[in-house]
Amino acid sequence: MTQTQKISPPSELTETRLLVKYGFDLARKLNIKKVMVMAELSSDRKLVDKHREDETIIWVMSDPEAVGENIGKSDHCVEIPYGQVGRMDLVSLAIILSVLKGFTSEHESVVCLVGVLGSKRIDNLLIVNPKRDFDWFRNQKGATKEDLPISQEFIRLIDIALRFSTEGREGKKIGTVFLLGDVDELNTIGQPLILNPLKGHPKKSRSIHDNEFVETMREFAALDGAFIIDRNGVVEGAAVYLDAPVTKKVKVPKGLGSRHLAAAAATARTTSIAIVISESSGSVTVFSKGTQILSLGNASVRTH
Repeated sequence: MTQTQKISPPSELTETRLLVKYGFDLARKLNIKKVMVMAELSSDRKLVDKHREDETIIWVMSDPEAVGENIGKSDHCVEIPYGQVGRMDLVSLAIILSVLKGFTSEHESVVCLVGVLGSKRIDNLLIVNPKRDFDWFRNQKGATKEDLPISQEFIRLIDIALRFSTEGREGKKIGTVFLLGDVDELNTIGQPLILNPLKGHPKKSRSIHDNEFVETMREFAALDGAFIIDRNGVVEGAAVYLDAPVTKKVKVPKGLGSRHLAAAAATARTTSIAIVISESSGSVTVFSKGTQILSLGNASVRTH
């Protein structure tokens, strides 16, 4: 009797090489011209360059400044924050940012090569079509920067929201709303619940880009109401009661509460964007024009 020969499983490097090769082969067979790569650029760029032909690469990373000139002229870079959310949530965020930055269109399918950021490996492959896979793109005639003001401030608020939802405050969960937009417009649907604790302080000391002030925001998040933030990331109000009418434009998924409803209604009445942290589930939900466009912490993209 011959001894059964043991078969060693493929190495992670072999898996990554085969997956990248198959991803580009699949893109060409389906005539897909955009490939999104979510992994460490330093370890994956050579492998991607080896297999690419005329495809445009959308690199997804948390530190775009580290890229330098090491990407192709037709390539793009999307910045996303680290956070305790699933990789499919990060794919959702990266796809939405890519469309609204003009890196791809809402009708265009994208092959996504996905790895956990920092893992130095690619271990997942999927095809995403924004119009097909996202309710917001299906329900909107067109997405523009005016509809959803994509900026460093938006990314920063997503980062803060994910951090607050994960870390909480003094062992307790945080639930709050960040409204980013035109302050004069937002003041028409917001009323302070208490005296504004930010009034009189210089703008630079109440910027969301100031890490020390972010900890102050964590304390203010214990108060009822929302944060009002201008497009430059300066917090103009905290503990603000939102009083926007709930119209037919407001569409909040079942299971979400009054905080989400008020935030959605505010975005239906103004050109703002709302980022909501759920105190009960810890999920982070983004609303624009009265409609949920992204949910981090729940399944927000369907794979086929």
